Amino acid sequence: MLLPVTSTWGVGLYSCRGQSSKTFVYEAAQQYAHQGKGVTVIFCGDWDPTGRCVPRSVVERMERYGNGELDLDFRQIAITADDVRSGQLTTHDVNTRDVNFARYREECLREGIDPHTAVEVEALGPGQLRQRLNETIEDLVDDVRQWNIEFRAEAAERELLRSLQGAVKDIVQRRAGEPAAEDDEDQ
Repeated sequence: MLLPVTSTWGVGLYSCRGQSSKTFVYEAAQQYAHQGKGVTVIFCGDWDPTGRCVPRSVVERMERYGNGELDLDFRQIAITADDVRSGQLTTHDVNTRDVNFARYREECLREGIDPHTAVEVEALGPGQLRQRLNETIEDLVDDVRQWNIEFRAEAAERELLRSLQGAVKDIVQRRAGEPAAEDDEDQ
């Protein structure tokens, strides 16, 4: 549902069900820390005990694994406390036996929300969720025109590298006496 928006902007989309693995978060934090650039995580998740635990865990792990070298900006665009307070979305009862319930209860009470109420991210319409994501990404881009130019240039560079990789593979195969993937005329 969100891939059309992230693809248009050329940003990554990472989907998880529940907690992200420590390895996944560690590798992401290391990759971004080595790039020396800030990273913005835009999060969409449920407003329930586990859904509220996921963003805290991701932020804590990314900061820890980034060893102080990671400039992290975390933005939750759905489901937010304002979404829940609006009363516009379908709710359901909370599983009070969830191991994360005590912390969730405290957070809800601070936010003025009934801690026995939960909202799934699916309660927000797909169009509204895509619009929020698009607007959030657009707000992060200083110069949309320049962003689009660089995005197209990167796509062209990736295609060139794929072509070069194929050509090199064919040359190596020919030298090894294997049949080439394409005729000589196509090279």
